[in-house]
Amino acid sequence: MDAATLGLLLTRLGRLNEQFLAEHHRRHDTTPAEAAVLMMLANTPDEAVSPTVIADWIVQTSGGLTATLRRLEDRGWIERRPDPDDGRGRLVALTADGRASHDEVFADLIDRYRLVFTDVDTDAGLDAVRDLMRGFERLTGATSSAWWSHRDGAATTSALDPDLATTPGRSR
Repeated sequence: MDAATLGLLLTRLGRLNEQFLAEHHRRHDTTPAEAAVLMMLANTPDEAVSPTVIADWIVQTSGGLTATLRRLEDRGWIERRPDPDDGRGRLVALTADGRASHDEVFADLIDRYRLVFTDVDTDAGLDAVRDLMRGFERLTGATSSAWWSHRDGAATTSALDPDLATTPGRSR
């Protein structure tokens, strides 16, 4: 295995994807972090989730997430609700406007990714990416998301690794 080349290519791929996403989100007057929060909330089976779960899922610091949530709340895309299990805590929920914005931004993103993936065997690509994610998640202690699949607007568990099957808002 040529770990050095794989590592360098992953770094380059990550930067190209970040550039691709930054341009996409500029076109939609949003940030990648805001879109990630909207995607996570739109695809979670829970009506509302804690900011801690969101931060873990989208891999953002609590300080950065606070600013992201404030911008989303100011736009009317999310709302904060009292946590029924913790009187001091707050949960974050997607509003109807937030869902509509997510759907628009996400549909355009998928159309743009289809152009990138034109000549890619997506099944083999998904297998490779999931394997790499599991390795990084294991090494960093991050919550697993390698199982995630998008199906008709809902996150579903993959049969690839049911032991890693957790949904945002639920512990593993």
